[in-house]
Amino acid sequence: MHAIRTSLAIIALTTLPGLAYAQENAAKSKAGATAEPVLPITGRITDGDKKLEGCHIAVYRENDLVGEQTTDKTGKFKVGLPVGETYGIVFQREGFVPKRILVDTRAELPKGELVFEPLDMEVSMLASSKYDGTDTDALDFPFAIVSWDKRVKAFTQDEKYTRDMMRTNGALLLMAGRSTRQ
Repeated sequence: MHAIRTSLAIIALTTLPGLAYAQENAAKSKAGATAEPVLPITGRITDGDKKLEGCHIAVYRENDLVGEQTTDKTGKFKVGLPVGETYGIVFQREGFVPKRILVDTRAELPKGELVFEPLDMEVSMLASSKYDGTDTDALDFPFAIVSWDKRVKAFTQDEKYTRDMMRTNGALLLMAGRSTRQ
């Protein structure tokens, strides 16, 4: 068995769908059938300080909804994404700006049975009231992109893309601050 370690610190993100799929694959594996590799994702959603209960998490494969969940009082979530597809994860809660993450599990992976360490995400939701007076359409794009990095043999975040989105977010907050002072 080939184990691959992954970790991810994303400011303001989170995930869920193929949990049942991962369990189904585990059952197939025990029965002797070859299981497809699954990227497990765990994480917590906060408002920057407190854990957020009641966040809706929707997972899309391409444009098809494949899983949903709502966080409990701990703000934690857990999901398994079968490799070989592209997924969009959307985090939403009333009073907060939705966040999106793109997870591309299409990759030329090492041969043999693969077991991935969970990809750990910390998602910080931003109150929509902070954006009063500004157009938040720029935040409709994924806040982060995760894909296979063959150099480190792990699924990693595209740090440059995330930095650019953080700059966009900062610029929108600055504009909102200016519009409320006028």
